[in-house]
Amino acid sequence: MLAEHQSSLHRIDWLQPSQPEINPLVASLSKFVSLDQADIQAIEHISRHRRKFQATETLVHQESRSKFVCLLLSGLAFRYRHLPDGKRQIFGFLLPGDLCDTHFVISNKCDHNVALLSDAEVAMISISELMGVIVGHAKIERALLMTSLVDAAILREWLINIGQRDAIQKLSHLFCELSARMHSRGAVNPDGSFSIPITQAELADTIGLTPVHVNRSLQRLRREGLVVWSGRRLTIVNRASLEMIAGFDGQYLQLDAEPISPKLCAYG
Repeated sequence: MLAEHQSSLHRIDWLQPSQPEINPLVASLSKFVSLDQADIQAIEHISRHRRKFQATETLVHQESRSKFVCLLLSGLAFRYRHLPDGKRQIFGFLLPGDLCDTHFVISNKCDHNVALLSDAEVAMISISELMGVIVGHAKIERALLMTSLVDAAILREWLINIGQRDAIQKLSHLFCELSARMHSRGAVNPDGSFSIPITQAELADTIGLTPVHVNRSLQRLRREGLVVWSGRRLTIVNRASLEMIAGFDGQYLQLDAEPISPKLCAYG
């Protein structure tokens, strides 16, 4: 398992840091707080060790223990668990700037899997270094807390989606959410299109439908001129109508949050 065979730096095929224009974690956390130069430098430092992974590879295994936290720098990943009968439930998509497994900071055992939907670059952040940054940087601590709250809000919305919405609403809501999150990261084109390397089977495992039912729902959205799905690229043609069908209110994503400058941190 990844967590077991990466316990020492000399056993890892590290890539040289690639110096992106803006670290995706800096961009993500800056939505919630006004990071200063010391905060940014601390984030750059802890995310200096990077690796390339291929689509379908597993970043985190259920029941694994790790000394590292994975930061997605590029690509798309997802959280999931397998049921005893072999069925799979997907309950989260991870975009660049998302930390895959911050629970390792509190508990060193993971209760789910994280795998890649596309090729990706990942920063392997030492848990001890991450803890040091959290303790020493109140703004980063506050921003990470906010991201955890948003993750919890997304899970609540997904619970409603699976339990109470019909098939068309389920799919529409998921598309609206992904589009909003992608847009916040500058990954949506002016025509409303964005890359979505997700199969219909994976959509089915996400919203609790069969692949056949997902296909029928997708065809209906196409016929009604709401979306275009082509080559794993989704274009939302009529966002207002899609949001109305889904009952989508993106406030839970906190994408319009006003950055603040906290004066205190939970560690004193």
